[in-house]
Amino acid sequence: MGKIAPSKDHKFCPCCGSATERYFSLEEIAQQTSTSVESWRTRIKNREINYIKIGKSVRISHTALDDFIVRIPALTTATITNI
Repeated sequence: MGKIAPSKDHKFCPCCGSATERYFSLEEIAQQTSTSVESWRTRIKNREINYIKIGKSVRISHTALDDFIVRIPALTTATITNI
């Protein structure tokens, strides 16, 4: 029997139950964003970002991090003249 490919909406594979999304520790996120671990703990405490707990460990999904980070479009000559 063939395996069913997980859709974008699944967080876990319907066949084997393994995670289809990457989860980061606070240390990994702090390093990637050049911020402190404490700043991410504050964001979690203030419920500014979604997270999960695995035992005593806190993890933030790639999707939650991507949703939290604001994307600013690059300036181009067209956008500068419109300002």
